[in-house]
Amino acid sequence: MNDIAIKIEQVSKIYKLYDKPIDRVNESLSLFQKKKKHREFFAVNNVSFEIKKGETVGIVGKNGSGKSTLLKIITGVLTPSSGNVHINGKISALLELGAGFNPEYTGMQNIYLNASMMGLTKEEIVKKIPFIIEFADIGQHIDQPVKTYSSGMFVRLAFAVAINVDPEILIVDEALAVGDDLFQKKCFSKIESFKKSGKTVLFVSHSGSLVVELCDKAILMDAGEKLLMGPSNTVVNLYQKLLFTPKDKMDFVKGQIEKIDVIGFNKYKSFDTEKTKGVVIDKGEISLDSENLVDTNYEEYLDEGLIPTDPVLYETNGAKIFDYKISNYKGEDVNVLRFGRKYILSYKVKFYENCQNVRFGMIIKTKTGIEISGAATARPGEGIEMVVADKVLTVEFEFTPKLAAGVYFLRCGVVGIEQDNEVFLDRQVDAVAFRMLDQQKSLMNSLVDFDITSNIYEMRE
Repeated sequence: MNDIAIKIEQVSKIYKLYDKPIDRVNESLSLFQKKKKHREFFAVNNVSFEIKKGETVGIVGKNGSGKSTLLKIITGVLTPSSGNVHINGKISALLELGAGFNPEYTGMQNIYLNASMMGLTKEEIVKKIPFIIEFADIGQHIDQPVKTYSSGMFVRLAFAVAINVDPEILIVDEALAVGDDLFQKKCFSKIESFKKSGKTVLFVSHSGSLVVELCDKAILMDAGEKLLMGPSNTVVNLYQKLLFTPKDKMDFVKGQIEKIDVIGFNKYKSFDTEKTKGVVIDKGEISLDSENLVDTNYEEYLDEGLIPTDPVLYETNGAKIFDYKISNYKGEDVNVLRFGRKYILSYKVKFYENCQNVRFGMIIKTKTGIEISGAATARPGEGIEMVVADKVLTVEFEFTPKLAAGVYFLRCGVVGIEQDNEVFLDRQVDAVAFRMLDQQKSLMNSLVDFDITSNIYEMRE
């Protein structure tokens, strides 16, 4: 237990829902007759998981899935209806705006209030106030009642307090979304420093790419239940699949997700590792064998072991993507690429229904799910006006990768307009994988090459 920061055991939170306010009164008055006037709503339903010290874990799920309720239970704001919560370390939490702040107090008074609630003495708070004020950067507003603050100012102060009370566990809800870009970057840098110092972070966000970038693992919640816990990239992919699944197929997809072997994801591999040349990939973990990284002829080629065997498939909605591949200028299928050469990503789309305003797209991502580049065939609303049923179209994207050596993934998608809203007709996540060969003479020390040049001048008197 010493290496566990948070342990949740069969936790549930049940609310009583009444059709009419008078039903609550009638039920209380008929206590001995046991007349039930309410329905039970499980905001959190029998959830269990462990988070180790030093891990950064994200929680993803649709609105109403129980994410915020779960955080409130962990932080002690709510009491669970059943189950046990074990916390090993001092928690600091940034929940929804307003939590823990008195709107009538000034910013300075709320600093003392929140820090004292965290167990800090007055002397300790005084020492930390300069750091809190500097990080919040709200100027003279620190001496004004927080009820006069904008949402951005409010979250600045709340986060500044949360990170400066020396917590061992930091819990952050979606509140950071209201901050401006520069402040969000400042906050995420601070979270990164927390990770490096071995502290535990629990992070809730609707941004899948942000969860992948920040978190080692992720938890997928739906309708109050924990469906899955595992590598963040895989969990976010499955969350996005769930998000776009039609209602009539939702139970089937949820059942598929729950069957996944969450212990190491051994049954959810992206590749047949026995065939892979120099690359061992187990959804979210990639190790490169440097001896096989560079082909002796330094030419692109097709590595059969680098072909995904089970990409995350979405439910189709009038169209189906198939036959996706990368080709070189000779028309050869390849997936081990040379730096700076032109290649073509192509895929075919079969339409099963008449589809309006159709656009096609592609995205290149790192193995951790960070989007590097992408493109669409048209701007929103400017796609092909109508594609009739039974038509098959071939889509081609020409691209010139200037990337660091490593393995990358391609996503393919097709969208159309339904009832004035753009929806996915089909998409293939991690459909194509490719490896960039090492640039032995390159001075690039980053992920993407911007054709940076340098000059050095000697100063002359």
